Amino acid sequence: MILLVVFGLLIIVLTVIAVRFSRNASFEKQKDILTDDLETIAEQIDQNLDEGEVDYSFLELTSSIEKKDENYSYLLRDSTGTILSPSFVAGKHIRMNDVRYLSADSLAFTATVWGVKCFVIVYHFPDRPLELIGIYDNDYIFDDVHATINSFILLLSAVFVVLLLIAWIWVIPALERMFLRKNQAEHQLQIARELQQKAVTKQFPTDPRCDVYAVLQPAREVGGDMYRCGVMNGKLLFVVGDVSDKGTTAAFVMFMMISVIRSHAHRGVRFVELMNELNALLYDNPEYEMFCTLFMGQIDLETLEMDYCNAGHTRTILDGEFLNQDPQLIVGIEQDYPYHTQHLQLHHGSRLLLYTDGVTEARSQSRSFFGEQRLLDWMRKQPADASSRQTCESLLHTLETFRGKALQSDDIAIMCIKI
Repeated sequence: MILLVVFGLLIIVLTVIAVRFSRNASFEKQKDILTDDLETIAEQIDQNLDEGEVDYSFLELTSSIEKKDENYSYLLRDSTGTILSPSFVAGKHIRMNDVRYLSADSLAFTATVWGVKCFVIVYHFPDRPLELIGIYDNDYIFDDVHATINSFILLLSAVFVVLLLIAWIWVIPALERMFLRKNQAEHQLQIARELQQKAVTKQFPTDPRCDVYAVLQPAREVGGDMYRCGVMNGKLLFVVGDVSDKGTTAAFVMFMMISVIRSHAHRGVRFVELMNELNALLYDNPEYEMFCTLFMGQIDLETLEMDYCNAGHTRTILDGEFLNQDPQLIVGIEQDYPYHTQHLQLHHGSRLLLYTDGVTEARSQSRSFFGEQRLLDWMRKQPADASSRQTCESLLHTLETFRGKALQSDDIAIMCIKI
């Protein structure tokens, strides 16, 4: 529709330009032709006057522009403006109204003569105080202009009709498909967001022996960041992960992995078995073409013993230092990979910080990364009495300040656990 409006305006502009150009070109052409005719007649008058003849009868054919029987008239008048010929108006002055000059020398103009719109050219005799005036029917003179304009408008109209047909056959369906794809993409994005929000924990453990909080801040394009936590049989199970790629498929894969984790957690399955199950889920479904980094841990809230496994995930921070973690392969890369757990003794006041790479890979306006060292330095400055929620929200604020006006390029998931 916008293209049609633009083209319609273009037709109007081109038509105006064509009218001006054609009218000016036709005027110059007709002026030259008619001036030549006037000069020829003037030479005959000069010859008659030189021979002593004053017969201007050949000008009598000028009589009938008023009656519309002819398209032109010629008048001869003296320097006072008195008409000498033709005889039926001899001794009078010609009255011209609505004069509009077309040349700088005022020798060509349009005017209303005898109630008719006319094109007028004046010729001054070089050696005599006489003027020969050619009066021509304006419509007759500019017939070629009107024909040119009509042809031009007809051509543009034909082009407009062709473009209208093209728009009807191709442009409008293409726009409809574009808007349909856009709506489908927005719908898929909304589904991905809903899956992501359904997968993560909403109600955090209320056990007084631990303080757990987590946040998920999606980027513009939904990815596969996730976290889960919960207390069962006196043990706190927690996991933070990041599925590769983005969009609906990543969110769907992340949702399936969380479902597997929840199902196995309720059955009390050991870490190694759970990691093998998740690895098989991704490896045995190559159509997803995805892998996942995971940090999974379990804390016995009575003994404060922690078992954990890091499958290619970011380095967890414990009490202001990076946790000792054996390098293990990302989930979904190798079939039957031998995952194993590590053991650690915590104490009251221990604080863990888990996060996805959206934290350390956050970029400022100068394109510099937030990085692990800056994160570690920030964590060491956090008050010992700060709650897990305060820690998570403070880190989000710090990242926002670091980015400035730069856009968030990846999802951010943060989990803080305080014993």
